[in-house]
Amino acid sequence: MRKKDINGILYDILDLRNWETPLNYFSIPYKVEINLLTGKLNVVEEDNVTNLLKEKRKWFKERVRKLKGRLSDFEKAKIIIFGAKEKIEINFKDTEFKKERIFDSVY
Repeated sequence: MRKKDINGILYDILDLRNWETPLNYFSIPYKVEINLLTGKLNVVEEDNVTNLLKEKRKWFKERVRKLKGRLSDFEKAKIIIFGAKEKIEINFKDTEFKKERIFDSVY
């Protein structure tokens, strides 16, 4: 897996199942975070947001596998949702990658 593959992952994971995200309809008043390497969530309740994040983690693991990468090559990989913003942060082989999306159709 090459470092340039990470930018594709960032773009694709933010766009993944975009039509399903609750951020299209309302902002989230609390911070929800998932560690893409371990699957650990910072909240205990299950809702549409956590289900979406779990799907994104599943997709992330599959994409890394298809690119012949290893999860151990990543120092950090997480998605954070707060307000009307979804942000992904990845540290891969001593390089930091970040991308975020702000949803403007929030009511």
